[in-house]
Amino acid sequence: MNRSIKRQFVMVLVSVCIFTPLLVARSGEYETKLKFEIDNKRSQLWLGSRPFNSGQGLVKPTHVAVLHIRRPHEDMPNSHEGILEILKTSAGKSLSQQQQKFMTASDAITWWGIDAIKNHDTVFLYAVSQEDAKKMVQAYFEIHANETNARIQEYEQYIKDKKQKIIEITKILPEKQKQADQIKPKYNEIKNSRYFSLSDVGAYEKAEENMLEMDKMLDILEIDLAGIRGKMSIINEYRKTPQDMQAIERRRQLPEGMLVKLEQMFVEQTIELKSAEARQQAATKIRDRDKTFIDMFNEWNNLEEQVYKLKANLESAEKQVKEIEERLTNPEPYMLPPVIYQNKVTIYPVQID
Repeated sequence: MNRSIKRQFVMVLVSVCIFTPLLVARSGEYETKLKFEIDNKRSQLWLGSRPFNSGQGLVKPTHVAVLHIRRPHEDMPNSHEGILEILKTSAGKSLSQQQQKFMTASDAITWWGIDAIKNHDTVFLYAVSQEDAKKMVQAYFEIHANETNARIQEYEQYIKDKKQKIIEITKILPEKQKQADQIKPKYNEIKNSRYFSLSDVGAYEKAEENMLEMDKMLDILEIDLAGIRGKMSIINEYRKTPQDMQAIERRRQLPEGMLVKLEQMFVEQTIELKSAEARQQAATKIRDRDKTFIDMFNEWNNLEEQVYKLKANLESAEKQVKEIEERLTNPEPYMLPPVIYQNKVTIYPVQID
């Protein structure tokens, strides 16, 4: 009789099962050890069968795993699409065919936002057997583990890429800095000899303005020189000693005193030619001097900009590596295994209205 009563009233079967979704991070491996309790004494309603919930299929659940996750925590899958992600996990692939049918057509997971336990959210994982309920829990947290591992891998790849960038910058920066330091005195010497009262930008703009003026002057001089050389060519045709009868006849027809006048004109045009050529040489020299300054300014300014950007990129990369490494060393809650109240999951039979 006592043995019968014991069989009748001892309705709570406790079984302990440890599973370990590993979240691999820089600080090592995290373990979440859960204790499963089977409570056949109390049943739970299938929340998916509520009138306003349409997530019902032909297969009905027989058990539900209930657990309480401490806030804050990473959002877990509770939409139908998210639930189906469970089937892609290693634990999900070992679910029974009946459980898989149930999941594809019904609400297998439900969140309960009320504070059944202070500062915790309650999760209901429905299944068609006790074993499937356990596997649902395993798969549920495996999703979080996989996402966290993927995120950590992204962080580690990000750190690797940034460290490679740091190596590249530290190779380039010293040489660029050396070049900038070498050209700076040369640039200052040219600037101070001509534009000492102006800023760097002001000197650059003044040099550009001078170059534009010299270019205009050189264009005008080119036209003037062409005209002078044209006149001198015609004058020479009359000045030179005739070589044929046509030339002799042309000179004979010149008015008296014209040859003397031609000689005078040739001298005048020669003077004009030399004067224009001298102005051309002076304008070219001024233009070349300003161009040399502009080229020097551009070279110095480009080097300064390169050094500035390299230093800024180096500082930024080092800062980002430090921040990500600190994030991995001291992970935020969403990167840690969910904290389960008393590390306990209770599996109940399901009551269906």
